[in-house]
Amino acid sequence: MNERRFRQLNILTIIAVAVGVGMMLFFAFVVSDGGNQKISFRTPKKLDDTWVLYRQGESDEQIIDLPTKLKAKKGEIITIAHQMPEDAGEDSAICFYTEFQNVIVSIGDRRVYESGVLADNKMTKNAVPGYHVVDIDARAGETVTIQLASAYGRYSGRIPGIYYGSRGDIVSWLIRRNGIPFVVSLMILVLTILLGVSLLFMTNENINKQKAAYGFGFIVFAAAWIFFGNTMMQLLTKNQFATYMASQIFLLLMPLLYFMYLRSFAMKRRYAKIFEILIYVYAVNFLTGIVFQLVGVCDFASYMFFTKILIMVGLLLLCLIMYLAADTYADKSIYSNFWANVILTGSCLVEFILHFFRFYKSYQGVVLQIGLFVFAVLLMISIEKTVIQEMNAERDAALSSVGHEKSQAVRTINTALIYRALNTAITDLKTHDQSNSRLIYDTSMFMQHNMDAVYKQGLVSFDTELSYIRAYLGMQKRIHPGLEVLVEDKVTEFKVPYNTIEPLVENAVEAAVETKQDGKVVVRSYERLDCFAIQIVDNGNGVSPVKKFRAKQDFRGLQKQLKSSVGALIEVRTKPDKGTILTVKIPKQGYVIKE
Repeated sequence: MNERRFRQLNILTIIAVAVGVGMMLFFAFVVSDGGNQKISFRTPKKLDDTWVLYRQGESDEQIIDLPTKLKAKKGEIITIAHQMPEDAGEDSAICFYTEFQNVIVSIGDRRVYESGVLADNKMTKNAVPGYHVVDIDARAGETVTIQLASAYGRYSGRIPGIYYGSRGDIVSWLIRRNGIPFVVSLMILVLTILLGVSLLFMTNENINKQKAAYGFGFIVFAAAWIFFGNTMMQLLTKNQFATYMASQIFLLLMPLLYFMYLRSFAMKRRYAKIFEILIYVYAVNFLTGIVFQLVGVCDFASYMFFTKILIMVGLLLLCLIMYLAADTYADKSIYSNFWANVILTGSCLVEFILHFFRFYKSYQGVVLQIGLFVFAVLLMISIEKTVIQEMNAERDAALSSVGHEKSQAVRTINTALIYRALNTAITDLKTHDQSNSRLIYDTSMFMQHNMDAVYKQGLVSFDTELSYIRAYLGMQKRIHPGLEVLVEDKVTEFKVPYNTIEPLVENAVEAAVETKQDGKVVVRSYERLDCFAIQIVDNGNGVSPVKKFRAKQDFRGLQKQLKSSVGALIEVRTKPDKGTILTVKIPKQGYVIKE
């Protein structure tokens, strides 16, 4: 795949959407294990009233309503019990959400479910946030007992709301609550992987595959963080600890990939050094977080909060760096990355503020997920736009190479013989006809200039370009006696691309003689503090060169050539029936001309 067209991108997007929707349907109707009733659209009923509370070390019973928050110590076991309602059946299930709490569910004396409780570990190990869907297989009147304990004091004593119904009711309810982020993250994941794989098989030499790979890698990790942290993945794998840890590992790795991607934009060593320091910081943070979780040194929820603060500080610093870099280099690609980074930073800032409110579950990171969705889409568009631009540049270079091959054939023309013959005629006419000899001289110079323009490339002094401009103006002066021509060459010791200024003068002359008998063209060069300037003035009808030029693409081609070779900018001021002032500004070394 050597080219990437919008049709191909549309096909990849359709594949990603189909995979996401197909995965949702597969989960809903095949993997969900909804019992005999399968999937329905009934909402589970609440079972929150009059639960009996038993606390560790206390003999008294309490009656409580759920959800509630009790004062409890780290590791304290809290037990709640309730009789099953009359409409409960053998295919019934209960559903509730816990936050870093170990769970044991029993029917009478029979244990039917446990989570976060491993035979070789203590009760308060390996508990992670997640939904619990428990098949209770209980009849009306039987007692359901739930035991809760947490290794983290912040989550001890939190008792969630309880729902009950058929498993099909509960599964469909969870799909409705979590299905959209699940499908969107899966689509982004699949689309990014497809784009990344297609990038591997592209043979274009100009494409910066390393930069694109870092960008796609970050998007994959961001989508994987949301995907593996989704409730549907927990239900699908039936392993809350594995899916949660996978999502947190992706969260810890995201900053590494993102700063490695931005490092590829750094053109100055001082900017690159900053990115390298940030990469080292987040690499150490990743390793520390994993080790702390495995050995149980730190509250992992608190550590992830610290990580998010670290990410936010890095993003704020990055916004400042990117703004300065974009303003310094006037690079539109850096500007687009800057605004995308502002969105991501804003979502992290809101996430940080909401962390202090109890109603917001910071470990789920809903706000950060939304910000990442928007950011990932913008980043994917930016990467693909860059890839397409790089492919177009390679195509233009190939076309230029073909044109160069054609010019090789033109070089076989014996131009020296033509110039020698014309000069011989000039010698014979000098004593008889001065004006005709000047015309032939100007014609020979102009022919030489046009022949050279076919195959000559690179920069020449403006003085050289000006000699051909003078020859052209001399020819036009003879053809149009009423044309007034003025050349003010105050400064000529600077470089311009070959045959880029003379076509602009041609355009000005054509504009001057087209509508006026007394046309006037002025060509002047002068020096400013930050640049050398070439000004071409005509008193034509005031039509912009973009519209008046022989072909619009010719004028745009000159703009592009001047910009790419010497960083020059063309400014055009027109006034109807008064004329046009066209100024070519060529920056001096160390300066940048901004549009």
